[in-house]
Amino acid sequence: MVVALSGCASYSSRLDATPLAPGDGELGFALDMLVVERGRDHIPLPLPEVSYRRGLIPGLDIGGKAHLTGTEASVRLALAERGRVALAADAGLALGYEPVTNNTTDLVYARTLPRFIAELRAHPASQWPTWIATAAPSLTFTGPVTMFRGITDAARFILRPGAAVAARWPLERGRAFWLEVTAQPAYAIGDGWLSPSYQGGAAFTF
Repeated sequence: MVVALSGCASYSSRLDATPLAPGDGELGFALDMLVVERGRDHIPLPLPEVSYRRGLIPGLDIGGKAHLTGTEASVRLALAERGRVALAADAGLALGYEPVTNNTTDLVYARTLPRFIAELRAHPASQWPTWIATAAPSLTFTGPVTMFRGITDAARFILRPGAAVAARWPLERGRAFWLEVTAQPAYAIGDGWLSPSYQGGAAFTF
């Protein structure tokens, strides 16, 4: 039952446009609420996550995250920086098992995750957070079977033109507190538009 309640795909981003310095590491713990369609209704599901990133060379880091039934790995590259504004790109791959299914998911999935990230850093003397906006489209290949039968067909591709908005507050000793919300419309290639999914929650990184 615990796996069924928490074992869903994750659509979180929680990445800013500033890759870690070479050799630096960052560990994160998050608790999100994922809202997905089940039948004619949307249901909220808790989704805990753990993440880790490490800087490789200036402007480039790698990392990943995991929840109970899925993992994701990605590479982040700095693109530009001017004043308080920074831009970055991130490319990732997610794999998982999804016991709670709906009309946009099946039991297994593989997802490609290109992201474009824009960051507006807080002024040093300000109490405002750093704001991050992310274009997060994805292409998912889903398997044909389900544990809890929903509206499913044969294996298919689903395109999600998703986006996320986040705020990050710095804490002492390099820690940070995050709030993020994500919207994920879904288009099944060959079948048309499906019900969107939403995700939001909080995280600590250090």
